[in-house]
Amino acid sequence: MVTENIEKLIKEQLNFTLRETNFTGLGELYRGKVRDNYIQENVRIIIASDRISSFDRVITTIPFKGQMLNQVSAYWFGKTNKIVKNHFIESPDPNVSVVKQCETMPIEMIVRAYITGTMWRNYLKGEATSGILPPKGIKKNQKFDDIIVTPSTKAVTGHDIYISKEQVLAEKMVDKEIYEQMEEAAVKLFEFGQE
Repeated sequence: MVTENIEKLIKEQLNFTLRETNFTGLGELYRGKVRDNYIQENVRIIIASDRISSFDRVITTIPFKGQMLNQVSAYWFGKTNKIVKNHFIESPDPNVSVVKQCETMPIEMIVRAYITGTMWRNYLKGEATSGILPPKGIKKNQKFDDIIVTPSTKAVTGHDIYISKEQVLAEKMVDKEIYEQMEEAAVKLFEFGQE
């Protein structure tokens, strides 16, 4: 009965999804794949739309998708803020987060406990991921002995590019101290998620 009610509610809302926003006076608008951002000097207002993105393209909208995305994010920012400081200030609406305006780091930390996804595909071709090549004979979805971090560049458009820690530091994409803080925070958050 509950499932039928939820399904009915979603079908009733198909024509009322939030595709995009165009507010004046909130700040400079930056539209991402699924979020509209209004940037002020020290604050960013993020509105999670109902847009669905696949292969870096918006393909449709789904009712309540933005609300769910925003509320899940707000929940986890609250749960993890003692592990590492974050930008979250408040969520005054189910689709809206108000956050501190921060500087974007050009590196994304991908923490892995198992070989899967891109790393598995690279492994099959004999290619390293972020300078790391697992030993021969490993099987898909096999657990690593230790957690590993495979950094990538945070591409402006298109897919991110895997890069080694050594290359990040050699190219001075971030200072060594900052990189190590990022890596430590990523591993702590990953371990918290595992628990």
